[in-house]
Amino acid sequence: MTLCKECSEEKPDNQVQLGVCDDCFRYGPPNSGRPRPTTQDTKAKGQADAPDIILTTSVDVPNRKIEKIVSIVATEVALGMNIFRDIANNWRDFIGGRSSASQKALEEARTECFAELRRKAAAAGADAVIAIDLDYNQISTHGGGSILFVAASGTAVKLTALL
Repeated sequence: MTLCKECSEEKPDNQVQLGVCDDCFRYGPPNSGRPRPTTQDTKAKGQADAPDIILTTSVDVPNRKIEKIVSIVATEVALGMNIFRDIANNWRDFIGGRSSASQKALEEARTECFAELRRKAAAAGADAVIAIDLDYNQISTHGGGSILFVAASGTAVKLTALL
């Protein structure tokens, strides 16, 4: 058993990498404000049958070996920035500072991309998605509005048992 330095819980050795347990790595420490999904949450979202898929920008997973490459998975999310967000962004651009409306939209789009990558990898029979690349763009529309576009792609892989 190994002690996680984030949540201070003892976890099996194979669930702690570099001093951080898998749950804290995926969802942050328990007091971070980010809710950890429960079995009830995943059933409500229709994800009860999907296993936990590891997502990483790295080309490997620590203490795991890649057994085979399953496929490339990709997803795109396009969010319309409504007129109120556009006005708030224009004002914030004029006076300076952070735009919470844009930050929330970016976070929402990124989170949805990650969820979709997990769904596609699970459907393909993969254990992880490695080498994830995120791309952000903004498309202006004819009415003066804009659409936030986030694309994510990676390689879905099957992993061997823990080393």
